[in-house]
Amino acid sequence: MYKALTQKSGFTLVEVIIVSAISVLIFGAMFASFQYSLRLINLSRSKLSAISVANDRMEYFRSLPYNNVGTIAGIPPGTIPQNNIISLNGIEFNERVLVEYVDDPADGLNVADTNGIPSDYKRVKVEYTWEINGVNGQIALISNIVPRSIETTAGGGTVRINVIDDQSNLLPGARVRLTNASSTSPIDVTKITDVNGEALFSGTPVDSNYEVSVTGPIAGKSYSVDKTYEATTTNPNPSLSPFSVLESDISTLTFQIGELSDINLVLKSSVTDSRFVEDFTSLGGITSYSSVASNGDELVLSDTAGVYDVYGEVYFEVIPTAIEAWQAVRVAANVPADTDYKVYFYTGAGAGPYTIIPDTDLPGNSGGFADSIIDISNLSPTLYPSFVVGVVLETSDVSVTPIIDEVGVYYREAETLMTNQSMGVRGSKIIGTDATANFIYKYDVSTTTDVNGEITGGG
Repeated sequence: MYKALTQKSGFTLVEVIIVSAISVLIFGAMFASFQYSLRLINLSRSKLSAISVANDRMEYFRSLPYNNVGTIAGIPPGTIPQNNIISLNGIEFNERVLVEYVDDPADGLNVADTNGIPSDYKRVKVEYTWEINGVNGQIALISNIVPRSIETTAGGGTVRINVIDDQSNLLPGARVRLTNASSTSPIDVTKITDVNGEALFSGTPVDSNYEVSVTGPIAGKSYSVDKTYEATTTNPNPSLSPFSVLESDISTLTFQIGELSDINLVLKSSVTDSRFVEDFTSLGGITSYSSVASNGDELVLSDTAGVYDVYGEVYFEVIPTAIEAWQAVRVAANVPADTDYKVYFYTGAGAGPYTIIPDTDLPGNSGGFADSIIDISNLSPTLYPSFVVGVVLETSDVSVTPIIDEVGVYYREAETLMTNQSMGVRGSKIIGTDATANFIYKYDVSTTTDVNGEITGGG
């Protein structure tokens, strides 16, 4: 008897995993490709829409009368907004329009123009920026628009602005803003200086009270501002005042700006020679003493009925505000026969105890000094910013006493921080003169140092 065998077919778990992984890779790549294709389609659609908007707008500008081709508050003035937002196919495009006169080299440039008219024709630049799906786009179109008849300067002149840096070098890349708040011809135009540090505003409407402001940034750096100033009570005679533009005339002005930096001033006292003098007028200011007395303005040994003590001593502190270097000690003394004095130098404070400064730091100090001039210039001001002077008086004849008129300690004081000190900070830029012909400076401030003697500022 035979038994029939049956065999079942299918996928093992490993095979399922492999097939799934391959499917994920294939469909993942297809999905990424699909997304990329959609992105390209959207970008292409947005760019085509922008080109369509730009072409339509440029055709509109060309259709305008030549005298109307210009921007509102721009040079040349006209009916076109400088900035606008236009929508097409669900996309918002930021429009920026620049219209400027062109001085064609065919008939000479600037003052060399053969007919004296540098405003030969107009150039229109229209720029569009937009964002779609997190990606920014930008296009620009430029077109020249030529007058139907010969060029003319009727109603306009030229403003030439030269910009130099703080070293008087021509400065390209500076931002020059020309404004006029006139109710008839309001102007607000900004141009960038060319490689010659020049910004040319051809066809500027004839008017008065034009103002200019010049600044950066230039190459990512901040610069100061130079500008025209209106006359005020504080600046009645500005160096550069608002100016007028005359028909067929060229107004040339020069402005100077410099790179800004921070300022950090530390105010300190000067290094000065100083001294401390003990004249022994009284012993009230003496730190410690024994068996000595003040005889008017002299230091003497104490006595009882004319009999002097054989030994006496006095100690006083010398504490400079800020020591730079020790110099010398001068002792004014009268030393009769059989009397003597010695001077010692110690560390310590108040009534003691005192520690004598070793000979390694002040040679000869352990034995005392009996000279009228004692050199202490080798004494370290760092280790010994102050010290105590000890004076010993001795006599072997109790009928007489040594006399010390004064002890002077001479030293050099170091510079010290001057806190809460009023001071003025002034730049060199002059912007006018006052009623008495005194210069008015652009940067001129009065301030006070802080607790660290510092003045900090920027720009």
